[in-house]
Amino acid sequence: MRIRFFSYFYPPCIGGGEVILQHQAEELARRGHEVHVHTTPYINLDGSAETTTGSTVEGGVQVHRRSSRWMPGRNPLEKNAVTAAFAADAWLPASLLVCVGYPSLHLDALVLRKRAVGTPLVVQNYVTAAFLKEILAGEGGWKKHLRAEYWRRWVRPALATADVVLADSPAAAGALRSELDLQNVKTHVGMAVDPAEFDMVTPDAMAAVRKRLNLGEARVVLAPSRISHQKGADLLVKAMRPLLEAKPGAWKLVIAGPVNESEYAAEVVALARGCADIIITQLPRVQQVALFRTAEIVALPSRGETVGGVVFEGMYADALCIVSSAVEAARDDYLRDGENGLLVRSEDVDALRRALSRAMSEPMPAVRASGRRMVQERFTWRASVDRLVELYPRA
Repeated sequence: MRIRFFSYFYPPCIGGGEVILQHQAEELARRGHEVHVHTTPYINLDGSAETTTGSTVEGGVQVHRRSSRWMPGRNPLEKNAVTAAFAADAWLPASLLVCVGYPSLHLDALVLRKRAVGTPLVVQNYVTAAFLKEILAGEGGWKKHLRAEYWRRWVRPALATADVVLADSPAAAGALRSELDLQNVKTHVGMAVDPAEFDMVTPDAMAAVRKRLNLGEARVVLAPSRISHQKGADLLVKAMRPLLEAKPGAWKLVIAGPVNESEYAAEVVALARGCADIIITQLPRVQQVALFRTAEIVALPSRGETVGGVVFEGMYADALCIVSSAVEAARDDYLRDGENGLLVRSEDVDALRRALSRAMSEPMPAVRASGRRMVQERFTWRASVDRLVELYPRA
């Protein structure tokens, strides 16, 4: 098939949706499909930096970065990037069109083509159930009310036009059905792991990243996510700091990820100030993977998301994973508390501290082994794309 993905962002811009898209596109290309990704040149999620425009081949995928304009601020309809090229690219020859994320200008363009000539259309959604309900409530001023009406009157008919709307968690799928009365929703937990990427990490690589971060002989709690309010690094610092100060040097908390919200990042730094056992950094991917391999615990205290892909990476790396109940797929699907990880109530610092204390004092080898085994069985990229292809309309 000739498959065309349309997304505002693509690596080197890093976010969960972007990682999923890259691996899906490259795996489909390896299977012999002609895969195109149409995107903007922005290399971070706030549009503050960009790479060159043009078309390149990356990992077997034809990537088309189109000249775009960023709309400053957060407008009520959440259409922050404008690119006329999406409207033209939507009409290029294709067996299957895939819209990644919405609401968006590319969804509008792809729906127009679907209605005009019937080209199969899939929408990959990363909106959580909680956020969808917040959007449709329309509370908090005229902008929120306008956004709610836009979703009901504009986005919902567009989504209903698609052949398939893929939700990233059972809860998100249920909300799309109940809140928007959509009949074309299916669940696909999109995030996964490349086993080879982790298996190729050498002892020397692990030693090198430990030396770079001055970890010494300390054991590591890793928070490997973007630094944004959503990911909850502040909650982790508040929970972890008393445990670190009780036994200085025995453990290190490493918060490793790109800064998406500078003001929030400054708050996290201020909370950590004066504690030498809290390290806030950003690492190249190869060193991040090595850090996973040397971490004892991986924590995701998120305030809300669908999957939490770093949990799969932590599990595959044999870390004990502690996950917030606001991570919908963890709560409703893959994480069984006490069996393959630990689930804690969202934004409950005391519960998070208790889970961390337990994980720091009990090795729990059976829990770690169960987590790794589940990822090997369900959440490699090959297995994930196998399930994805079964959900695609027959083009």
